[in-house]
Formats: sequence, C-alpha cells, structure tokens
Amino acid sequence: LVHAAAAGSHGGDTTLMWLFAATAAAQLGSAGALLLWPGRIAAFAAAAVNGAAVLAWVGSRTVGLAGPLAGVEPVGTQDLIAAVLGAVATIAAVASLWSAREASPGRRRPASPAVVALTTSAVLLLAVPAMAAEHTHGDHDHDHAAAAHAHSDDAAHDHGDGAAHDHSDDEAHGGGAHGGDSADGVGAAADAGPIVSIDDPRLTKSQRREATALLTNSRVALGAFPDEAAVVAAGYRSIGDGRAVGRFEHFVHPGYMNDGRELDPGAIESIVLQKQADGSKRVMSAMYILERGKTMADVPDIAGSLTTWHDHQNLCWDESGTRLAGVLRDGVCVPGGTFRPTAPMLHVWVDDPPCGPFTGIEGHGGASCEHTHA
Repeated sequence: LVHAAAAGSHGGDTTLMWLFAATAAAQLGSAGALLLWPGRIAAFAAAAVNGAAVLAWVGSRTVGLAGPLAGVEPVGTQDLIAAVLGAVATIAAVASLWSAREASPGRRRPASPAVVALTTSAVLLLAVPAMAAEHTHGDHDHDHAAAAHAHSDDAAHDHGDGAAHDHSDDEAHGGGAHGGDSADGVGAAADAGPIVSIDDPRLTKSQRREATALLTNSRVALGAFPDEAAVVAAGYRSIGDGRAVGRFEHFVHPGYMNDGRELDPGAIESIVLQKQADGSKRVMSAMYILERGKTMADVPDIAGSLTTWHDHQNLCWDESGTRLAGVLRDGVCVPGGTFRPTAPMLHVWVDDPPCGPFTGIEGHGGASCEHTHA
C-alpha cells in the first residue's frame, strides 16, 4: 500500500512510478497468494519479494543504486515505514517456512481470528499514515559557501605552444543540453536568469536527483586524487595547457576516451587542475567527455541548463592526439598540429562556483553565467 501511494506521488518520473507500482503489485500479489494458497512456495515468494524491496531500500540509503536510484537518498517517514513493514513481512515469511519444516501437516493450525485482527490493525496503523506522508527525495541542501577563483579576465586559456583558446567565443553549448526542462516556473526562465543551483525550483525532481547523484559521486571519485602526482599515477596525461598561475590544465586518460563508458565516476575522461602561486597544482574538476564522434546533438539532458555541455571546434592536436599543438585560424592549424573537433564535455567542480557546479571554465570565476556561446 505504501509503495502504491509512492507510485502515485512520482507521476513526474515515469521510471520511478512504474518501479514503485511494480513493487506494490509484487508485494500485494505475494500476500494474496499466501491467503489463497498457504504453503512453502507462497511463503518463499513473499520472503523473496519483500526481502528484495528491503535490500533495495538499504542500498539506496547507504551507497546508492543505479539509474533513477543513483546517489544516496535520505531516510524519510514514508520509505522508512515501508522498509520496516517489508522487513517484518520477510521475517514472518521466513519464520513460517521454518515452522512448516519443523511441524507435521497434521499439526499445522491456522492463526486465530484475534491474531489476524491484531496483525491487520497494526499494519494499517503504520501503513495509512505512511501512505499520506510526504515522500523525501535526495534534494539535499547544496547551499555551500561559493568561492570565486579568479583567473584571466579575458577568459583566454593558454593551450601550450603559444596557442590560446578563447572560451567565451568558441565554446558551444547545444540546445539539447539546455532543453527539456518541465519544472514549474520554467516559462519564466528567461526572466529569472540561468540556472546555477541544484535547488533551483525550475528543475524537476528527476533532474535535481540526477544532478545531485552526478555531483556527489564525482566529488567522491575525485577524492582519490589529492594532487598532480596522484592524477599522473592513475594514467592521466597533460594536454599541455595551463602554464600560467591561475590557469587550468587538462589531464586526459587515453584509456577512458573511447571505452564505451560515459558519465562514469569510475572512469573520468579528464581531470582539470589549476596552477597555484607556489607552483603546485590543485585538482579542481572532473570533466566527462562523450565517445569520439559524438556531437552536441548527442548530449544527455541531465538537468537542463544547469548541466552545461560544451565542445571545441578550433583545436589542433599532435600525432598522439592527446596534446595540443595549436588552434585553427582561417582553416590552418597555428602553429601546427592536426585539427580534430572534440566530443561534448561536461565539468563537475569540486567547489561551488558562482555559476554552478557544472559550469564551463569561463563561468568558474563568475564573470558571466549566461550560456550564449557561438
């Protein structure tokens, strides 16, 4: 009953709605089977169905699962009661299996009407309030203190060998990454400005949940890279940019560039570091890159305009394909290299830039959060 109510409250997320509805149907079906055909098979089915539901709940509240349940969800009244009732049902089903094993068929007795009435009343006393309770999602408070990290005012970033790439002119943000918002108030998006926070009411619950999971899991994964040495030891190589203090330097992992995995915190294609005044380099961002050959038309819409993808259509590379050799000017690579457009990329920052945790490099310093690139 609680899962059926949860299915109704998730009408805006089709996948979760059907998941909860299927769970409710399986639990009610196993209960009906026990009433109609009491026996070992029905008891085993009840234990399996309810046990699986409880394990899924524990996993989603501790380590996170996959798909629509990615990321760790907070414990709420509704889901906690559902888990408790599922655990009781599982234990009772297992106990009945054990009792059936120990007792002979002639000694089995049905439960008394008083026990049935008390049990039913106890279940309803828990289930009915849980059905009416508000479901708690993973909409955690991400109102951390924003830290602005100043870098070059003209937003031009040195890519090595004298080649400079102006992100403000050449980063493309496709409509596919910005469309699809169906949250309340999205009609006033133009007046309200760009979306820079996971808590923005224009995001749907599904978008907020997916963005939260990606942000949380990415930051946990970046914890394995405390410094440049750890990044290099993991197989990442610098593309040769970011020589000046305050500039960002991109390290790419050749093994992750075309391995069939995308948006995988365990296989981040690029890690971005920033050069500090003392010469050290600080890990600042994970940068996910789609498979080679993909374009902005292929980017997944994770959280509307909060998750801003970009690509580069003017970079030239050396023979290895992993180090910058120049930029494309009037159709010619200057000072050299071979032109190759990049696949779409998405930053996930370890801090909270003024323009949001998924902004491009040009928005990290907070100069402008408007995504108006050509």
